[in-house]
Amino acid sequence: MTKYLVCSDIHGRELFLEGALKKHPDTDAVIVCGDLELEFYDVEEIIRRCLSRSTDIRMVRGNCDIYITSSSSYLDTIAFPLSSRHRALVTHGHIYRARTDLMTYAAMEKNCDIVLFGHTHRQTDRMENGIRFLNPGAMKNREYMILETDKDGELTVTFYPELI
Repeated sequence: MTKYLVCSDIHGRELFLEGALKKHPDTDAVIVCGDLELEFYDVEEIIRRCLSRSTDIRMVRGNCDIYITSSSSYLDTIAFPLSSRHRALVTHGHIYRARTDLMTYAAMEKNCDIVLFGHTHRQTDRMENGIRFLNPGAMKNREYMILETDKDGELTVTFYPELI
């Protein structure tokens, strides 16, 4: 079982990021979908300090990161397995204009059935064309999500603040 904290659109609000990380000290991995507006190495340091262990960190750059010096070392999209059953495409979304039809093609090209994206500042969980699109919302608004995989590789998604 793996627990991922997924966030996007931090926009410099490092205290909000710290708060979310401290609320979930058992997090195994952190996925950041761009628009940090902080140096990427500073975000890595915050994550490692709050979780106090070697945590898997995956980050992509967003449209507001073009002036951040360390962003040149990061990609606009990455793809990797979330579990034995699911593979994720991670992007900020701006290069696809946050359109699911364009992100669908990118996901299919990378053999992904999950797209994790930001940019819109709106929490999203929807299926289109057999692909699940998940947006954690904006960390600058204290929004993020937790993805957990079970022993069979299936995902559970919980949005914060928790939706009623």
